Amino acid sequence: MIRAVVLVLMACIATPALSQSYPARPIRFIVPFPPGGAFDVLARTTGQKIGESVGQPVVVENRAGASGQIGTDLAARAAPDGYTIVIVSTPFTIGQASGRKIPYDALKDFTPISLMVLQPNVLLVNPGVPARSLAELVALARAQPGKLSYAVGSVGSAPHLAGELLNAMAHIDMVRVYYNGAAPAQRALLSGEVTLLFDSPATWIGQIQAGKVHALGVTTKSRSPALPDVPAIAETPGFEGYFVDSFFGVVAPAGTPKPVAERLSDEFSRALKAPEVHERLTKQGFTVVGSSGEEFGAFLRTQVANWKKAIELSGVKLD
Repeated sequence: MIRAVVLVLMACIATPALSQSYPARPIRFIVPFPPGGAFDVLARTTGQKIGESVGQPVVVENRAGASGQIGTDLAARAAPDGYTIVIVSTPFTIGQASGRKIPYDALKDFTPISLMVLQPNVLLVNPGVPARSLAELVALARAQPGKLSYAVGSVGSAPHLAGELLNAMAHIDMVRVYYNGAAPAQRALLSGEVTLLFDSPATWIGQIQAGKVHALGVTTKSRSPALPDVPAIAETPGFEGYFVDSFFGVVAPAGTPKPVAERLSDEFSRALKAPEVHERLTKQGFTVVGSSGEEFGAFLRTQVANWKKAIELSGVKLD
């Protein structure tokens, strides 16, 4: 009995001490995709702010490959001490929901830290494509079966699924072209190598405004405040049920001490709600959240369940 009481007292003393002493060295923030795109924008923006707050650098490390699995698996296998975290997005839960063989379990091998942001994807076409609306694009695809193509920067991602759903709902035959990450897929669209691309608005608002690409629709149920003149795809007759959302969040290896995880969650929440960060991300099309770890864990479980239903109903093949 005495020993048990001592252990409880020691734990009570150690918990606040651990939280107060953390972090004592730089934090590695893994981005499991190549440089460029929304992952980098979020990781570097929040990482810099958190580094200023905790007095230790947050070092962003791009570890790309296998549609994000290499970097994410690296984080899953890291020491659960709070010094390795990884940014995850919709592919994290789609992969779990699809039943494909992946090297980790999204719900068991990680400690949820924070749901950072939500955002739509936007359907973009090269200016050389003679279509200025979704209806015109579908008509063009039907007139030229197998001629139009769309870029896939990550297999099993929300943009990939968005393209597959468009193919299925429009009854068209666009060719999917695979690239190793967002940046090569973006270059392919700009060069005219592919017809269209679904992507985060974050890296495209300037190009849309400059006329370098044309935005035909967003994938959420309503329009994005960042692109108020771009209709939701669901506004087009025949596409009323079209909906593909995206999220970005942070997880740490399973077993990360609760006080450390809570400290990280608090730091991300503060960073995301800082006026300059909130304004910057909102202008780039993100809806800022900054949740607790518990809230993000519940969100992930719901996402996996919803994607399972969506994949089964749509018949989309993610292999």
